Parts: sequence; C-alpha cells; structure tokens
Amino acid sequence: MATTIDWFGGDAANEIVPAESGVNDTLGFFGANFGFSIRVGEWNNTSFVTNDIGTTNNGQVPNLRFANTSGAFVASELTATELLEIDNSEATLRIRLATDSSVGTQNSAFRAFDRVNINNNPSGVTINAAEIIKPDPVRGSGDVIWTTIAGTGALSFDDQVAASSVHVWYVGVTASPQSIGEKTDLGFYFETEFL
Repeated sequence: MATTIDWFGGDAANEIVPAESGVNDTLGFFGANFGFSIRVGEWNNTSFVTNDIGTTNNGQVPNLRFANTSGAFVASELTATELLEIDNSEATLRIRLATDSSVGTQNSAFRAFDRVNINNNPSGVTINAAEIIKPDPVRGSGDVIWTTIAGTGALSFDDQVAASSVHVWYVGVTASPQSIGEKTDLGFYFETEFL
C-alpha cells in the first residue's frame, strides 16, 4: 500500500519536508521573531519552518505558546486561550497521512527526541504538545492539558477508526530552553497503526 505523510503548519500554508533534506525540514522555535532567542525558562513567541541549524527562514507556521497547563497564547495574543477553544488552523502542526486504500488508524503518537534515537529525550529543551480537535465553531474535543513529550513519553492521539484514504492530526507544540545556547538536538517523530 502506497503511503505518504505530509507535515505542514496547522494553517497548511508552509510545508516541512522529510527529515535530512537540508532545506525546510525543521520546525524552529524562536523569540519575538525569526532568529531571536528564547530566554531560558520562557516559551517560544514564534515558530518557523527552517533548516537543521535554524538559519534559513522558510515561512512562519501558527504559533502556540504555553500559558498554563490547560491554555496557550495563540499567535501574539496576550490573553490565554483554553486548548479546547483553539481552532485546527491555529495549531502548530498539521500531520496528514494519505494512502491508496481506505484504512483506519489507532495508537497514533507524537514524540520529541534528540535526532539520534527516538527513545532519547531532546537535548536542553522542554517540549509540550497537545492534540487540537476543533474543526468548527463549537467547543473542541482535543486535549484539555499539555503533555510534556520526551523520548518514550509520547503524546497519544485519538484513534481515527473510520476507514478513509486521508487522515489528519493537528498538534499544538511549544518549546522552552533549559539552558543557554542553540538547541539543535531536537526532532519530532510520528507513528500510527493501520486498521
């Protein structure tokens, strides 16, 4: 069965291409704008598609910044929004699975790791993530709190058991450095099972 997985910002405007392509294959977290640092212990103010070392701006993706265990600052908002009130298009990432046969999915998960071994924690950075499910104006049904993801600590997604040739997940991601310096030993990993 032919299968493709595409990664975009939640608004579907900018694509993150497969790992190690060297161009726009990385989700980068920054301070006030591209290239600006995040203070130790604070959270990203902006998110961009970039290269492995964060030196090339390949387009901004929607930004969510950790506000509290159940809320985020959306884009440049100064008032926190509950995770259940964040629209799909405001999520940091949109992960799309396309197959040439209709399938259901289960046990889907999202991890942060050190780009060496998917079971290793990312180096020097705390990553929080939440599944965003709010395709219309009504209250969402995704995660109510952030999950800290690292190595074997993954964010689990709701099963999508209805058979389809396309499945989509929306993910809010936010980052906080634990020490000074660039944090390039960070990658994201998505996995799912077909039904």
